[in-house]
Amino acid sequence: MDNFKNNKSYLLMLPAIFIGTFAMVSNGVASGIWLQNLLIWLLGTVLGSIYLVRNKRKKLSKGNLLHTVVIVALLVLPFLFNGIEGVHRWLTFGPINIYIASIILPLLIIQLWILALNNRESYAIGLIFIILLILLFQPDAGQLTAFACATAIILWKNISNWMIKFLSFILIAGFVIISWIFLDDLAPIPYVEDIIFLVADLGNVWFVLGILSLILLLSPFFFYGTKNIISLTLAIYFLMAMIVTLFGNFPMPIMGYGMAPIIGYFIAISWLKKNKGKTGLESY
Repeated sequence: MDNFKNNKSYLLMLPAIFIGTFAMVSNGVASGIWLQNLLIWLLGTVLGSIYLVRNKRKKLSKGNLLHTVVIVALLVLPFLFNGIEGVHRWLTFGPINIYIASIILPLLIIQLWILALNNRESYAIGLIFIILLILLFQPDAGQLTAFACATAIILWKNISNWMIKFLSFILIAGFVIISWIFLDDLAPIPYVEDIIFLVADLGNVWFVLGILSLILLLSPFFFYGTKNIISLTLAIYFLMAMIVTLFGNFPMPIMGYGMAPIIGYFIAISWLKKNKGKTGLESY
């Protein structure tokens, strides 16, 4: 029973994965593609369940700056690979491309929030702009926009000086605008970036179910309450990661092909469940 309770949030991914998979199958996408989403979900569910049942009484981390810097460094790794037409978003291992930002950014949002919660606001603010700069040069307007919107909440809650707060938001907005001005020219892959349109081609019923399945993915974050800053921040990140796909060629998380967004979602949900009740809400 306890394992089932732990897995409930993971099960919320299944409708989006199933609908996306059905759309891929209907459009003749090779089984080696869509099976990857199912397999990583199964693996994530097993590993996530193990993580949730271990050390339940462990206190919330106070935020290790060195660990955060190491995680930020992972975002730089794609620059060591050839990339595609000057775009460096992936770690490439043979036929497998790992979209590293969609794994790292949910984890970084958590780490930055913990730093801010433990009176390391200046470090958190500096790291936010370093991350935005890395994403700008990848370039990745989709992930940059999602991350910027999410971390704006952290800045809003932790900068007391209104002038600094105003300038920070202007700078964030500048990063977002510049990233959209210099969009890459990569063509979309139908079963990655345009998966929602493949679902729409199946009929209106499937399209409505597809939209509902995406909304369902956001529900666990709001389950923890709108006053839970980190939960709301992660909700905004995933919501924007979905919305940007309507305006540019960016991967639709969970529904479209790609293991990395599923891993990123597992990280976010597992951490929230693990630290439920000890997320420092009283500090706000």
